[in-house]
Amino acid sequence: MKIIHLKYPFSDAGLPTAVVLALGFFDGVHKGHQQILKVAKQTALDQKLPLMVMTFNRHPKEVYAADHHFPYIDELSEKAAKMAENGVDYLAVLNFDQKFSKLSAQEFVDGVICQLHAKTVVAGFDYTYGADRNANMEHLADYARGRFAIKCVQKQELNGHKISSTKIRQAIQNGEMEKAAALMGHHYVLQGTVGHGLRNGHKLGFPTANLVWHSKKVLPKIGVYATRVLVDGKWYEAMTSVGYNVTIGDNDTIFIEANLFDFDEDIYGKPITIKWYKYTRGEKKFAGLAELKKQLEADQKEIKAYFDQKQK
Repeated sequence: MKIIHLKYPFSDAGLPTAVVLALGFFDGVHKGHQQILKVAKQTALDQKLPLMVMTFNRHPKEVYAADHHFPYIDELSEKAAKMAENGVDYLAVLNFDQKFSKLSAQEFVDGVICQLHAKTVVAGFDYTYGADRNANMEHLADYARGRFAIKCVQKQELNGHKISSTKIRQAIQNGEMEKAAALMGHHYVLQGTVGHGLRNGHKLGFPTANLVWHSKKVLPKIGVYATRVLVDGKWYEAMTSVGYNVTIGDNDTIFIEANLFDFDEDIYGKPITIKWYKYTRGEKKFAGLAELKKQLEADQKEIKAYFDQKQK
């Protein structure tokens, strides 16, 4: 898959001469998104054209609502990997800035969709574009003026509720990792490198990998989780805490610390991926390190039992 970075207005030089174009922000590439990509891919195969996905480098809310702390499910690299897995040939990443946010619907269609040489556009039923009030899928044909075909993918639901990136972010922030996984079709992950922590876990016999993560990723709520951690190409079961280290008096800094089971290697500075499965308990303040160690032993026992049950 080829990634193309664009800034409006852009030249069509170097772009494919005809594509099936899927539109959306696609944060999380959840089950609803996957249906859009499935329809778009089949259309591309039927028409013998490459499949292009057009997305933005930042969520529109960062511009429209000046929300500079908007939490993302995926980094661009993660989104790109999922696109490649879904058979996308080109990922066009358009810079979303103040100037672009003011485009009219007609300018968006003329200067983006047509400039990308779309022969068929595929998008979800609630996709919007441009600053006009009626810039929605219902009116896209009016702006298209016969220059491309349109396929509208209807609402995708789970248990009678619409699948959305917003609901997934809320589930992660609430610690509902199993719900997030059901909506996405895959478990939530956080990637980063192992940094130096306070080494209190090491003193207690539970050494932890302290994750240094991308600052804009949505964080699970404070507590302890059953996780798996990828190190050097191998997955390890683990218990991971998200918290402030209240027992030792640090109430300001959030730490994400993973204790990998059956693992004893120095991995400082290495990249790791944490895959989140289940919230097991909230953060507690203990009377001392001895009480904390007793709780960690109980946590490890519970989480090992959880993974043993999942494998049956």
